[in-house]
Amino acid sequence: MAVENRSTAYDIDQFADQEKIQMTNADKKSRKKKKSGRIISISQGSSAKSQRRKRNPFLIIGISLLTIAVAIVAITMVRFSAQLNELNDELYKEQKVLEEMKDQETRYQLSINKLLTDSYIREYAEKKLDMVPVKKAQKQYLALTEGDSGTVFADSDDNAFEFILKAFNGFFG
Repeated sequence: MAVENRSTAYDIDQFADQEKIQMTNADKKSRKKKKSGRIISISQGSSAKSQRRKRNPFLIIGISLLTIAVAIVAITMVRFSAQLNELNDELYKEQKVLEEMKDQETRYQLSINKLLTDSYIREYAEKKLDMVPVKKAQKQYLALTEGDSGTVFADSDDNAFEFILKAFNGFFG
């Protein structure tokens, strides 16, 4: 019995009959008017025009230019980032070379400092260059007196050619 009650609760035919009974003639007329007010008739020509969308040429050109500008900026950024990566790689290689050269310079400087001691230079000068050290008797000091000095005789604005010309005129004249 419980099963029968469930199936009757969902029986649509029972509810349809009750609606017909409850609806009066006035309700039916108002319902027909509402339905007829909702229908809109559109002619065939205006339907095609309303379906076709009007396109603004300025908007299309603007969007196209904006798209091109964004593409150019993106391409430029990619290109510059690639160049930057190449330059960074080159800089890294050159820094490695610089470090190797600094190491070499340090090694060479150490070997030069090791070889250039006073005793090594003295031996090289005596044996290879046949030089002898200076003796005290060979040293001579120069004494400058106050009278030994250079003086300028005349201040002139003449250039060298005019000076030579004047000298020849004085000699021959």
